[in-house]
Amino acid sequence: MKNNKENTHTLEKYILTKIPVVKKTATVKSVFFILEKESNTYDSVDYIYVIDNNKDLIGVFSIKELFNKPENTPIKKFLQKNLVMVSPETEIEKIAHLALKHDLKAIPVVKSKKLIGIISSKRILSTINRALREDIFHFAGIHKSHLDFENSLEIPLFKVLKDRLSWLIIGLFGAMLMALYIGLFEETLAQYLIIASFIPVIVYVSGALGTQLQTVFVRDLAILGKEINLKKYLLRQIMISSLIAITISILTFFGISLFWKLPYIGFVISLAVFLSLIITSLTAFLITLAIKKFRFDPAIGSGPIATIISDISSVIIYFIVVISLL
Repeated sequence: MKNNKENTHTLEKYILTKIPVVKKTATVKSVFFILEKESNTYDSVDYIYVIDNNKDLIGVFSIKELFNKPENTPIKKFLQKNLVMVSPETEIEKIAHLALKHDLKAIPVVKSKKLIGIISSKRILSTINRALREDIFHFAGIHKSHLDFENSLEIPLFKVLKDRLSWLIIGLFGAMLMALYIGLFEETLAQYLIIASFIPVIVYVSGALGTQLQTVFVRDLAILGKEINLKKYLLRQIMISSLIAITISILTFFGISLFWKLPYIGFVISLAVFLSLIITSLTAFLITLAIKKFRFDPAIGSGPIATIISDISSVIIYFIVVISLL
């Protein structure tokens, strides 16, 4: 989840200040007396917070602790001193993570050891829910700026054209460069017609694999968010892509050997297919990651950019392998 708007100022509205606070010298009986007297004024009574003479937060205990202790028991005997607390500058997402990790119903907010208030579970869960919806919209292709419009028909025509056309124009220039690059190999294409025949094949399989990886990565980013270990995730995707590339390359080799009776040409094209698929997988991952980092719209931007880069890289690799081995 990613909600960069959450800062010190927006965190203030989540802080509950009407909470039970007692001194460290209190007993179970005196705490019950305070709760009965002030119960209607509290926003939350899941935990009782304990302060010292300097009003520093020194501990906490659950209200359930009071019901199985003798009334004269000092609270310091069952006080939990290993506190999980945050400062007012802490991002709400981090607070939510701490609450979930430590199974807490509330997190105290302190400044210079002084208790300011708490972030309750209700606030935490509502924040998680809202941030998750925003991320899912974003990764589904609904750009942040588009969230201002409930109906896509209300988005200004110029804005729609600007957002979509700019990426497509970049892709068009990339396609022109690819056409110029292919033109450099006219003699090779004339000599080996099968090489030209397999250009659409290598472009298709590379683009299809890149699209698959990109779609899965976007979905995982939306669902898992910061829990993704990018290094481990990349290594796993490369392993999967390698297995796919090996399978596709073997099928290509046997197909060319069977129908065209050209096993060596089949080996050359199959090698090019394998390398293209590996490179395409890596570029698709990195492009998606870069677009996410720079906060562009992934649905509008990543598709055209990933496609043209995948096409160009696969064609370049294809001809490098072909020229080197033929």
